[in-house]
Amino acid sequence: MSSKLTAFGRMTRKIRVEHDEYLKDMAEHLGVSSPYLSAVERGQRNAPAEWVGVLQKAYNLTHDTADCMKQALVESRSYAKLDISHLSLGDKRIIEGISEQLSGFDASERKQLQQLLNRRKGASPSPSN
Repeated sequence: MSSKLTAFGRMTRKIRVEHDEYLKDMAEHLGVSSPYLSAVERGQRNAPAEWVGVLQKAYNLTHDTADCMKQALVESRSYAKLDISHLSLGDKRIIEGISEQLSGFDASERKQLQQLLNRRKGASPSPSN
C-alpha cells in the first residue's frame, strides 16, 4: 500500500528538489535522519512545528511560503496515521476500503460495523454518535 503525500510532504519535497538536495542534505538542516524526513514527505510521520522556521531560514523562504507550510502542517496532522505494516496484503486492502467508503456508510451500516468489531474484540457496544 502506498502512502498518501500530505500537502506539507509535497511542499517539503518540492523545496528539497528545487535546491537540488538529497534527503540527507535537508535532513541535516532539520537535525533528523533521512528515513524520518522521507516518512514525513510520504505522510507516514508528523513533522514538528519547528520545522517551518528551520526550513524558512535554511532555504530563505518567503513569509507567504512559510505561512502556507504552517497551514499544510496543521492539515497534515489531521490525518490519522496507522501502522498497518504487520497486516497481510488482503487485510491492508480491507482497511483501505473501509477508509475510502466509511463516509458513505449510513447510521445502520456504521452500527453493524461497530457491532462486528465489538464482537471480535469482546467489548461492550459503544455509545452511538
